[in-house]
Amino acid sequence: MRARFLVLACVAALSTSISWAADKIDAASILPGGAAAFVEVDQLEQWIQTAQDSEFVKSLPDNPQVKAFLKTPQGQQADAGRRILEAQIGMDLWTLGKKVFGGRISAAFYPVAGRKEPDAIIFLQAPEAAALNTLREKAQPFLALAQDRTETTTGAGDIAIRGFDKKLFVAEKDQWIVFASTRALAEQTLAFKAGQAGDAKPLAQDAPFAAMQKQTGGLEAGHLLRAYLNAEMIKHAQGGRISPEKLDNGVGSLLLGGFNELLNHSSFAAATLSLNEQRLALGLHLGAKGSALPENFAPFFPPQGQAVTPLPEVPGLIAGGTLNRDFAGWYQRREELLQSKVLPEFDKFESGLANILPNRDYGSDILPTFGRNLTLIAAPQSFSHLDSKPGLQLPGFGLIVDLAKPEEGTEIMQLLFQTVTSIANLTAGQQGREPWLLSSETYRDVPIHFGKYSQKPKGERLPIVFNFMPAGARIGNRYVLCSSIDLCRQLIDASKQPAMNVPATALQDFRFEVRGEPLAKALEVNQELLEARGVQEGKSPEQAKTEVTTFLKLLRAIDTFRLTTGEARDGYEMRLEANWAK
Repeated sequence: MRARFLVLACVAALSTSISWAADKIDAASILPGGAAAFVEVDQLEQWIQTAQDSEFVKSLPDNPQVKAFLKTPQGQQADAGRRILEAQIGMDLWTLGKKVFGGRISAAFYPVAGRKEPDAIIFLQAPEAAALNTLREKAQPFLALAQDRTETTTGAGDIAIRGFDKKLFVAEKDQWIVFASTRALAEQTLAFKAGQAGDAKPLAQDAPFAAMQKQTGGLEAGHLLRAYLNAEMIKHAQGGRISPEKLDNGVGSLLLGGFNELLNHSSFAAATLSLNEQRLALGLHLGAKGSALPENFAPFFPPQGQAVTPLPEVPGLIAGGTLNRDFAGWYQRREELLQSKVLPEFDKFESGLANILPNRDYGSDILPTFGRNLTLIAAPQSFSHLDSKPGLQLPGFGLIVDLAKPEEGTEIMQLLFQTVTSIANLTAGQQGREPWLLSSETYRDVPIHFGKYSQKPKGERLPIVFNFMPAGARIGNRYVLCSSIDLCRQLIDASKQPAMNVPATALQDFRFEVRGEPLAKALEVNQELLEARGVQEGKSPEQAKTEVTTFLKLLRAIDTFRLTTGEARDGYEMRLEANWAK
C-alpha cells in the first residue's frame, strides 16, 4: 500500500505546469542541515542517451543470454511490466529516464532517535517540461482515487505541500519537485528556498559538508555523482569509531590500514564519480591526512616529498602495482596495529623463514635492509627457454624490491633465491620436469642469476610449471626477482630509461594499473581453455565462445585501469580511473 501511494504521490507532483530554468539550484543550499548522508546525481540525460546508442545495448536483443532470460517466467513478467508501463505513461523508459530524471536529483537523510530508518528528502530538477506535462495528464485518474488520503497545506512562498497518507509530502514549482518523508522537512526546504528560514542553517553550512565541498570541488567540478557521509555523526552514534582500531588481516593492514584509521579521524567520507568520453574517475575522499594520526600509523604514509616508484615500462606491460610503506616499522608495530588472534601467524612465518635464512632475525636483520617501495608487474614472455609452449600460457612476473642497504639486501635476496630454487628442485620430478641448473650471465653490465634446463623441454601443451624459469639481479639500489630471464633483461633495459613522472598533485602511497589491450592479448592466447571451462560449467559451446569474445572486446575498450591512494588537497583520496581506448 505504501509503495502504491509513493507512486501516486510522485505522479501527483506533476499536476502543475513545469518549465526548465536555465540555472540549476544548488540543493545543498536549500536542504536542511543536520543530514547524516547526502547523494546527488547530475547530468544523467547525456549518459542515458550514450548508453542507448552504444553498440553493447544495441546487441542485447540478439544476445543468447538475454534471449534465454526472456523465455523464463521472470523474463516474460518483466517484459510485460515494461510494456504496460510504457503504454500507460505514453513514452518508452529511455525517454522517461532522459526527460524526467536526466537533470539533477539530490537526496538527504536525517537520523531519528530511537528509529533505524532515517527521515529523507529528495529534490528533483527535471530537464524536460513536455515529458512532465505528459505524465501529469496520465496521472489525473489515479489522483482522483487518492483524494481521500491527500491533505494540502501551504508552505513558504505560497507553495502547496500535499501530504499522501501522512507518509509522503510533495511540493513543487517551476522546474523543481520536493519529496519528503515528513511535513517539517518539506516546510524547512521551502523556507530556505524562499529565504525565510531565519537563523536555521542549510546543509551547505554544516562544517563537515563544507569541508567535503572544498576538497571535492563542489558543483563546479561537474561530477556525475556525489555522495557524502557525516563521519562525526556516525562516530558519535557508534561510540567514537566507525571501524576497528586493529585489523584482523596482515595484508589488509598493509594495504588499507592507513585509510582505515583516517576514516576514524575525518569529519566526513565522500565519493565522487566523473565520466566523459575519455575516462571514468571514481574517488573516495577523507578529510584527514596521515600527519594527523598517532605515531604508530606513520609506516602507512610516505615522508614528505616521496611517492610510489613509477612502473617500469617494459614491452607489452600488462599490469603492475607499487606499494610504498615502512615495512620494517609496520612489522615492529604489528602488535599495535593487528588483532592478537593473527599474531601467532607471524611467529609461524618467522620459524619457517629461519629454515631458509638461519641466524637472521626477520624484524631486525632482514626487513631493515629493504626500502619503502615494493613493485610487482606482469608482462608477456617469449618462452625462449622452451622448444614448445605450455598448455596454459602465463605472462612473466617480476618483483622489484627497493634496497635501503644495497649490499646487505642483495646478499639476502641472492641467498633466498638460491635456497628457494634448490627447494623447488626437490619437487621437480613430481612436477614432471627436470631440475633447474643455477647459472649466470651479464647483461648490459648487470649480473643475472637464473635457473635453466640442461636441454630445452619439448612436447605439446607442457604443464603449467614450464611457464617459469627463475631469474634475479640487482639493478642499482633495487633487486628484481622474475619468473623468466626475458623479463629480467627487459627490466634492466627499462632501468636505463628515464623514469615516468609521478603527478606532483598527489603524494601517492599505492598505485595499481592494468592495461586493456595487453591483458586481452594474454587471455586471447588461452581462449580455447577459457571456452572449455565455460562448457564444463554447463554452458553451450556457442554461449561460452560468445561470453569470452564479449569479455575480450570489453577489455580492449579500456586503455588503462588505475587505482591509487594518497594525499590530495586537504585530505586523503582513493581514486579509481578507467581511460577508454581511442
